[in-house]
Amino acid sequence: MTRRPLCAPPQRGETSLTVDRDLRQHPGRLTTKALHAALFVALSLCLSTAKAQTNDELLQLVDSAYAEAMAGRLPEAIRINEEGLTLTPPDSMGLQCEFYSCLLFCYHRLGDYERALHYGELCLTYDEAHSNKSDLSASLGNLAGIYSSAGKHDVAIDYLNRAIRIEEELLETDPEHTAKSLAIRKAMLGEVLVAKSLGLSEEERKPLLAQALQLTKDAFRIDTELGRQPQVGMRLSQLGNIYVQLGDTAEARNCNEKALQIARETGNRATEVITLLQLGHYHEAVDLAQAIGLKKQELEACQKLAAEEKQAGHFAEAVQLLERAAALHEAIETEEADRQLTLWQVRYDTQQKEQQLQLQAQTIRTQKLRNRWLVALTALALAALVFVGLYARLQLRRKRETEQAAQEKARFYSILSHDLRSPMMAEQQVLRMLYNDFGNQDPDALRSNMAKMLVCNDIQLELLTNLQEATLIDNGKRKLQPTRLDLSGIIADAVNSIRYIAELKHITIETKAKRTLVEADRETIRTVMRNLLSNAVKFSREGATIEVGTVEPSGFYIRDFGIGMNEARRQELLTATSLVASTPGTSGEGGTGMGILICRELIRLNNGTLTIESQPNEGSTFTVTLRADT
Repeated sequence: MTRRPLCAPPQRGETSLTVDRDLRQHPGRLTTKALHAALFVALSLCLSTAKAQTNDELLQLVDSAYAEAMAGRLPEAIRINEEGLTLTPPDSMGLQCEFYSCLLFCYHRLGDYERALHYGELCLTYDEAHSNKSDLSASLGNLAGIYSSAGKHDVAIDYLNRAIRIEEELLETDPEHTAKSLAIRKAMLGEVLVAKSLGLSEEERKPLLAQALQLTKDAFRIDTELGRQPQVGMRLSQLGNIYVQLGDTAEARNCNEKALQIARETGNRATEVITLLQLGHYHEAVDLAQAIGLKKQELEACQKLAAEEKQAGHFAEAVQLLERAAALHEAIETEEADRQLTLWQVRYDTQQKEQQLQLQAQTIRTQKLRNRWLVALTALALAALVFVGLYARLQLRRKRETEQAAQEKARFYSILSHDLRSPMMAEQQVLRMLYNDFGNQDPDALRSNMAKMLVCNDIQLELLTNLQEATLIDNGKRKLQPTRLDLSGIIADAVNSIRYIAELKHITIETKAKRTLVEADRETIRTVMRNLLSNAVKFSREGATIEVGTVEPSGFYIRDFGIGMNEARRQELLTATSLVASTPGTSGEGGTGMGILICRELIRLNNGTLTIESQPNEGSTFTVTLRADT
C-alpha cells in the first residue's frame, strides 16, 4: 500500500502547484472523477449506519478523501479522514498511515505545518519500524517538504540525504525499483539548497549552488533516461535558475530555451510560465499566467514589465501595469486570508468534535456514577451529618480560595493590561511616524522601524500565548499529543522566532544543537523554549551572547551571561505556586511573572524536569530534561 503523496518544497514561482503535481504523478492514486464522486456519495450515505469491514473499503474511503482534497475541498477531505480513522482497527497502523498521509497533504496545503509534521512523523515512525524502504523514503520526502515550506532548510536537507541513500540502496537490491523517486529526491534537494543559499554571502552561496547544480543535473539525466519529458523540461528550468544564481547567463539562457521548447511540446504550462519569466519574456508570461490562473507569476511579470516600460519612458503603460500588479497583489492577499479562514474553521470544527466526544464520555461516566450512588445510598445516609460538617468547612475554604484567586487575577490583569498597552503604544507611535513622514524614510530607517514593530508584535503575541496557556492549564483543558520530536528542529524554530528581539539589543544567539529525539508534545515544548529564550534576552546586556543547545540523552539548555539571580530568587522560581514578582530586564523590559510558572507546568505535563543554575552578575542556565524516545 504505497499511497503517500510527495510533498516537495515550493519551487520558484510555483508554490501552489508542486504538491498537486507530484500527487497526480503518483501511480494508482486517483481513478476517474466520476468514480470518486460515486464512491464518496455511497460512502457518505453508509457511514452513519455501518462501519467499513475490509481493507478495500477503507482504501476507497482514502481515495474519496484525496478526491475532495484535489478538488480544493480540504475541510471535507479532513472530515472524511477523521471518520475513516474511527473505522480503522487500532492494530491496523498501516491503514491508519494512509489516512495520516492524506491529512498531512491537507494541512500542508492549508499552511498548518505543525499538524502536517505530526501526521508525517507518525508515518515515519511506522515505516522505520516495519522496514518498508520505499514508504520510508516517501515519508522522509514528505517531512522534508514540510520543513522546507516552514523555512527549516537544514532539517529538510538531512531528511532528503537520508531518502536519497535509501533510493540508491533500493536500486542496487531491487531489480524492479526504478530511479524515478531518486530523481524527485535529488531535484527536491537541489531546490532546498538554492532556497537556503538566498540571503547568504557570495562565498557561502557558491558551494551550496554547486551542489544544487550537480544534484539537478543527476535528476535531469535520470528523467531523460526514463523518457519523462515533462520532468525533463522542469529540470532544465531549475538548471536555468541555478545558472542565473551562479552568474552564467549564457548557460542559463541555453537551459531555459530548451525548457521552454519542451514545456510547450508537453503542455506543461506552469513550467512554461516560469521559463518565460527567467528568459525575460514578460509579455508572454503575463498573458499565459493570466490564462492558467497563476496570480503570483502574473504579478512578478507585471512588475518586471512595468520596470522596463518606465525605463523606456513609457510612463502611461508603466502606470497601467503597476495598477494591474496592485490588483493582483490584493487578490493574492484575499486568497491567503480565505485560506487562513478555512484553517481556523477546520480547527474550530475539530475542537467542536472533540468536545462532543468528551461530552459523550462524560455522560457515560455520569450514568455509571449514578448507578453506584444508588447502591451506596444507605451508607451515604448514615454519613449525612459528617458530610454536612465537612461540606461547611469545604465551602469556607473555597470562599477563601476564591477571594485569593480574585485578588491574584485582579493583579494579573492589571499587569497584563499594562504590558500589552506598552508595546501597542510603541507600535502605534512607529506607525504614526511612518504615516506622517513615509516619503522621507530611507531604507535603513524604514527597516529599523519595521523591526521595532515586529518586536512589539512579538511581545504582544507572547503575552497572549502565555495567557491562553494559563487559561487552558487553569481549566484543566490542556491536552497533550506526545510524539517523536527532534529537539534540534524545535530549537531552530524557537531561535528564529526570537531573533528580531535579540537583534534590537545586538545579542548573538549561538546554537549548539544536534539531533536529539524525545517523546513530548510539540506545541508545549516550543512554548517552553520560546519563553526561556525571551527571558534570556530580557536579562542579557546589549552585545551579549546566549547559548542554546541539546543535552544528552534527552534534554536542552539555554544559557545567558546576564544579570543572574541569587539563591532565594532561584528557589522562588522553582517552587512558587502563584505569580512571582517580575524583575525588570536590562533595558527596562517588564513582565507578568507568569512565564516561568507556565514553563514549569508544561514541563511537568510532559513528564520532564527543570533545573536552574545561576549566580548574580554571572548569568543563568535553564536545563530541561524530557523523556527519551526509545
